[in-house]
Amino acid sequence: MRAKTVEPGACLTTNFADNATKGASLDELVPAPYAPWAKKAMGDFTGQDLFTKESDLAETVWRAVHDTTGQLRFPAGPDAVSLSQAK
Repeated sequence: MRAKTVEPGACLTTNFADNATKGASLDELVPAPYAPWAKKAMGDFTGQDLFTKESDLAETVWRAVHDTTGQLRFPAGPDAVSLSQAK
């Protein structure tokens, strides 16, 4: 058996966050002492220039499934690729 990791970037065109939080606000999800940090982190996250599209993720999954090079990690989307190159 082989396993590979697809690492998606921020895909803001889906409802993943709403489903994960059940529509709760950041203030409801984060304890008050951490709220300033969480608001800044979320602002930085949503304020970036590069984002992942659903098609980026689908194409990356396809590449990972059909890859024969032994590569383990597959960043999906331009933001994820940029982050992986910065490591």
